[in-house]
Amino acid sequence: MINEVPIQGYLYVINYAEGEESLCKLEMKVLFGQELTDKYLFSPIDIDPSRSVFIKERLTILYRHETYEGLYEQVKANPLSYETFKCLFLRFKGQTVEYKERLERLKRVGFLIGGEADMYQPKQLLGLTELNGEWFFGTLEPNSNEWVTHENKPHSYSFSLSVRVSRAVANLAVGCDLTKRIIDPCCGAGTVVLEVLTVGGNIVGNELNPKVAWKAEENLKHYGYENVIQIGDIQEIQEHYDLAIVDLPYGHFNPIAPEIQQMIMNEARRIADQLIIVTQVKMDEQLKEAGFEIVEQCEAVKGKFVRYITMCC
Repeated sequence: MINEVPIQGYLYVINYAEGEESLCKLEMKVLFGQELTDKYLFSPIDIDPSRSVFIKERLTILYRHETYEGLYEQVKANPLSYETFKCLFLRFKGQTVEYKERLERLKRVGFLIGGEADMYQPKQLLGLTELNGEWFFGTLEPNSNEWVTHENKPHSYSFSLSVRVSRAVANLAVGCDLTKRIIDPCCGAGTVVLEVLTVGGNIVGNELNPKVAWKAEENLKHYGYENVIQIGDIQEIQEHYDLAIVDLPYGHFNPIAPEIQQMIMNEARRIADQLIIVTQVKMDEQLKEAGFEIVEQCEAVKGKFVRYITMCC
């Protein structure tokens, strides 16, 4: 258990694959309200690190000081206690703390912690680090990477959005407002719907093809979610939503006419106040024609393939 040590904020360790920097930075901006300038960020906002594929781990800051000795004295005066624990040093680019020094400082602060040190299956991880001339120590929570299991859904299509991009789009849509009413009006096998539900969002999916809608239902059921998929044409949707998410259909085997794509954007304008749209080419002019104003835009690049993620109001 933790003694009554007040939380002094959070340090999020960020990581992204090549081609995902733009998407990661936009997600962090939406979740934390600040620009990402390095592969970490400090924030008073409490976000589950497993919510984002880009958050590697989160340090809950319980002690901080300009010097290691000052931090050591803070821990000594008000130590933590756990049944079993393990201390780790968080490394960042530009740090000057050498390997032997890191080990020694971890060892010293670790001796102050009540309980048994366990290097293999600790019930609590603790993190120590130095950043920007200041020392930090607290509880460490790694990303559970549970989203990886969504790559093995019962039903999927080769041209569907990847789970990583879908999870990022879900976070862009939900932000910090879990009450927001969201719709995916062309949901396919429910890849994005599943990710929105996983991060705690309020979403329904709509699919024109009953056979595809059934696959979406099966995917949700597989992960323990109730069915939120409805069958119908986007033009028949009567309810109004706070936000629509559209992975714009292209017809990978039978090309979809530009007029159909424009219709989908027009209908999204009718049924929702805001839109997040994923496209394979920039659709700025078509979005403006539908009555949208572009607020943010980023890219997810994999090899020569680019997807544009555009946020509109």
